[in-house]
Parts: sequence; structure tokens; C-alpha cells
Amino acid sequence: MHSILIVEDNWDTQMLISSILRENGYKTFLVGDGKEVISKFNSCKPDIVLLDIKLPGQNGITLLKKIKKIDPNAIIIMISGTKGIKNIVETIKLGAYDYLRKPFNQDELLLTIERAFKTFELNQQVHDLTRKLYFKESKVIIGENPQIKRILNQIDLISPTDMSVIIQGDSGTGKEVFANLIHKKSSKSNRVFVALDCGAIPDTLVESELFGYEKGSYTGALSSKAGKFEEANNGTLLLDEITNMPIRGQAKLLRVLEEKQTTRIGGKKSRKVDVRVIATSNKDFRNEIELGNFREDLYHRLNEFKIILPSLAKIKDDIPQFAQEFLKSANQHFKKNITGFSVEAMHTLLNYHWPGNVRELKNVVKRAVITTEGNIIQPQQLSIKISDETPSTPTAPKVDLNVPFKTLLKQYEYVIIKNAVEKAHGNKTKAAKMLDMNIRTLHRKMNDHNLH
Repeated sequence: MHSILIVEDNWDTQMLISSILRENGYKTFLVGDGKEVISKFNSCKPDIVLLDIKLPGQNGITLLKKIKKIDPNAIIIMISGTKGIKNIVETIKLGAYDYLRKPFNQDELLLTIERAFKTFELNQQVHDLTRKLYFKESKVIIGENPQIKRILNQIDLISPTDMSVIIQGDSGTGKEVFANLIHKKSSKSNRVFVALDCGAIPDTLVESELFGYEKGSYTGALSSKAGKFEEANNGTLLLDEITNMPIRGQAKLLRVLEEKQTTRIGGKKSRKVDVRVIATSNKDFRNEIELGNFREDLYHRLNEFKIILPSLAKIKDDIPQFAQEFLKSANQHFKKNITGFSVEAMHTLLNYHWPGNVRELKNVVKRAVITTEGNIIQPQQLSIKISDETPSTPTAPKVDLNVPFKTLLKQYEYVIIKNAVEKAHGNKTKAAKMLDMNIRTLHRKMNDHNLH
């Protein structure tokens, strides 16, 4: 049954419209005050809105703008008793579907509603077709390995819900790709998808990025700014590499997730938010909790469902498929016509250990396309080398079972960081890259271990 939100301050008119629509098989929701419209729209999620221009609280044009900001595809029919074409033109420019002038008869109302639903159904068909094309394309890129198929089945199960999701995997395994896939398969797919890289912003700015700030709340705050939670309202928020978030920011994040409302820095007004959160990390959450880097209560709040992505070395049977897809993309980008890989080149790709996972494979193929002059990529164009040597690992400290597990982890961390810094000849940026660690995190851990 199609639903219609009727926004009309005149009770008699409201009842008349509702009666006509219900008799013709529509479900109706009623609002008479402009201040209640947005909350009602968010809660009942109508297919069509009948919106009066003159309302107490807030006028219809202002509400039209707000609804379109929440859902750009919302179908809104404006109604008004005033004469003149100015309001009609303005509302159409702002995205209104149509305009009814009071008094209108039953046939006029039903005909306008019927046309609107044809548009609604057409939009749904286009949307469904777009989703099918997206998934067809995504499935090619994601791969066919049994482990990946199992993850795709998990995504099919979890996407339609509002549950928070943790995606854990090494750098380059495609965590953001899978986060996008969850959003695209969810009921919020036509709403906004907002991503925040928690490792790319200074500790002092994490809270302002998440929750926003008011003008004058601190030096440099020359204007008010919405945070990521506000931007993602009614949509999905990706917190990428969340284990890099400072403890203080984690505490405030937990409170927002529990209370479902956020307050800007320097502000007094709380704003309700309905956000589906997906958190990713290339680290083991349990280890980070043991080391005191991540709050256990926040982990449990986010871990309503967990997906662990395999490294490329564990799904090598997908490498030919990935490589061919990246070759196709690079051919288009660089306007070349390379047909494939030689047997030797593919052997090299299949036997390399891929520390950088799918991202590294994509870059290797891209470089190969640039340097290849013929039609086939040869091993020498791949800029990788298969080594028979077992990668050296730092010597672990002797395990003393009388020492707490947390202490053992810190001892091992000390050895790993010390080896990396020495191997990088004191270059901390290079050491951080070797460890696949944020430079700020490396500095903090070196200070914790008195490594200077």
C-alpha cells in the first residue's frame, strides 16, 4: 500500500483529503504544524508528500528545501489557497513534483497523485536497475573465491538491517569497497554515504570532524560547521581505521551511538541522528583493547556484526580475474590496447606474496600497462620479484608464562618497532610505512617504549 504524508493546517481540509485518499486505497499520515513535519517524514518515510505552503511553525517552501536535503528523490506536491504564479515557479525550481491550488476537486487530486506514483514507480525501476548493474560490476571486481562468496552472503544478510558492522582486514584488502557494498544493499542506499579516515586527521580535530562546531567555539572557528554525524543523518557513516582514533574521541563516539544524538563543540542544542555506522581497521581489535588503545565497551557497541577480509595471498585463485579487470581499467585510462598477460607474467603474479594486497596488485598492473610497448605484459614489466627467501622476522622476547599477556604484547611491540626504526636508519616516516602504521601512532608508541 502506497503511503502519503498530508501536511495541512486546516483540520477540515486535512480530513477531506485523507478520506478521499483512503477510500482509494492509500495509507495516510497527517501533520498540521510545520515544526512537526521533518520528524514525521523521517519516522513514517512516505512515498509522496502533500505539502501546504502556508503553515504555522515553518512555511512549506522552507520544509520543501529541508525534505529535499534529506531525500533528493522525495516526490512532493505543493498545495496552496493563494493566487499567483510566483510560488509555483519557486517550488518547481526547488524540486517540487507538482502544484495544486485550493479549492481542488477529487478528480484533480487523484489524477495528480496517480501521475506522481507513476513517476515514483519509474524512479524505483531505474533505481533497481542501477543497483543490479552496480552489483554485477562489483561482483566482477570482488571475485569468486569461496571465502569471498561467504562474505558476500554475510553482506546480503546484514545489509537490510540497521546493525553496526566492523570490517577487519589488512591494508589494501578493500574494506571501503565492502562498506560501500553494504550501504548500496541497505534500505539507506538512496541516502548519503559519508566516510571519515580516522588516521588522517590530528587527534585535536577528531571531535570537531565527528560532531561539528559552532562559530567562535575556539580560535579559528570563523563559522559553524556540521560534523560527519550530521552529514550522514539518515544514511551511513564509515569510520575508516577507527583504531587510530584517540581514547577521548572514542568515549564521545560511544555516547553518541548510545544516545543517538550529537552536540556541536561550543553548542548547547542536541541534534537527533539516525546513522548506520560501519567501522574498519587493519588491526586486531582484541590486541588493541589489550594494549589499552581501544575501548572495549565501544568495540562491543560496534561489533553487532563482524566481517574479516582475507589477504590476497589467501585468495590467489582470484588474482587472474582481478588482474584482467585492472588491465581493462588501465587500458581505458591510458588509451592503450594491451590484451593480457604472458604465461610467465601470470606465474609471477600468482607466486608473489602481495603484502599490499589488492591495492598493490592494482598499482602493479597500472605500472605494467604504462611500460608495456607490445600487446602482452611480460614479467619484466611487473616491477615485482618472486623471492625464495623466507621474510625475516624480529626475534621475539622469551615467553615467560608468569608475565601477564598484556606485558608480553608490549615487549613484542617494542622489539618490532625497534627493528623497523633501525632498518629504516632512523627514518620514522619510512618505519611507519614498513609497519603499515600511522606516523602519529608510531611517535606515540615510541614515546611509550622510550625509543628515541
